[in-house]
Amino acid sequence: MNKYNNKKKFNHKIIGNKLNMFFFSNKIGKGLPLWLPDGIFIYNKIINFIRKINLKNKYLEVLTPHIVKKILYKKSGHLDKYKKNIFSLLNNKYFIKPMNCPSHCEIYKNIKNVSYKILPIRYFEFGTVYRNEKNGELNGLFRTKSFTQDDGHIFCFKENIYKEIYNIINNIIYIYKKFNFKKFYIRFSLKNKNNKKYIGNNKLWKKSEKIILNIKKKIKHKYKTYIKYNEAAFYGPKIDFLIKDSLNRKWQLSTIQIDYNTSIKLNLKYIDKNNKFKYPIIIHRAFLGSIERFIGILIEHYKGNLPIWLLKIQLIIIPINKNNIKFSMKIFKKLKKKKIRIIIDKNKNNLNKKIKIYEKKHIPFIFIIGDNEEKINSVFIREYKIGKLGILNIKNAINYVIKKIKFNF
Repeated sequence: MNKYNNKKKFNHKIIGNKLNMFFFSNKIGKGLPLWLPDGIFIYNKIINFIRKINLKNKYLEVLTPHIVKKILYKKSGHLDKYKKNIFSLLNNKYFIKPMNCPSHCEIYKNIKNVSYKILPIRYFEFGTVYRNEKNGELNGLFRTKSFTQDDGHIFCFKENIYKEIYNIINNIIYIYKKFNFKKFYIRFSLKNKNNKKYIGNNKLWKKSEKIILNIKKKIKHKYKTYIKYNEAAFYGPKIDFLIKDSLNRKWQLSTIQIDYNTSIKLNLKYIDKNNKFKYPIIIHRAFLGSIERFIGILIEHYKGNLPIWLLKIQLIIIPINKNNIKFSMKIFKKLKKKKIRIIIDKNKNNLNKKIKIYEKKHIPFIFIIGDNEEKINSVFIREYKIGKLGILNIKNAINYVIKKIKFNF
């Protein structure tokens, strides 16, 4: 199979449609995905997995509105940089939210007299944002006009910064392992001195760039790292993670950005131990970036056979005849206790037809139960892509499935 046909075969738009995960409608608009029940289950599984990591690391969950007054983006500097991509409302007085960070800054600002003693403050949000991308640049879930970011912002002072960034890096590595991304690169993105797209003074830029270069020096023996100029965010340098998928393509996913400038522009302050007002440093971070884009990458990385822990239905029990339903229910209850997501197919279709239906849906396991299996307290197992595994007793069958699921969340 040539490269073109290979990519077409594993195209996430084709697989997503085949598995009833998501679709696009011309009546809704290009670049605006509609999620179906099976797709939203996976979407929410990923969000809940990331939420659990955030809460474990003492982030506070917040939620901000989808529309924001123009003045906030003008003050933050985002208006000058992203004006072409922002949807405007009410004669340009309001914008549909293109990013979450200015709103998180307003939440920080709402706290009166922030003391250094309560820093760092960590916020996270699964914030849906909207960007007016050109129709020709849209590409399934990879490039959309509406997407949800797993956004996080840490407000801290210089003594916190290294610990916070190393913690983020450790969490990113943990996430990649769970999704079986084994190859990744870390890009340290700096500004180009001659480029006018950046805000702030050189002194602050030198401080922030020194921090990320120190981090590079410390971790370069463990991971593949490199420096890229003119790739920094407009307010500060960043650390970007690029994964390599099973089709040998590179994707940028996670990002960590050090920002000395936004707190000055938006007048965010804290009181230090000498009772003086200081500007906090802001660390912007996203573990996955866009949830939509991540799912698109995940579908193609796994060629449609997503990790079993993500799936809405992990196992189907098929009783061959009515007499086997009672025994099937007994196994159903045992599997339910193990938190395996399961259904029993009691409809009258013939066995081969049922198997074909579930193969097309990429159902990982099928337990077939007839009179023979019931007599010897066993099940006949089929596994997706492998086919017939044969007869196993109930205990061994359940243990086999649990071992294959590995990470059930």
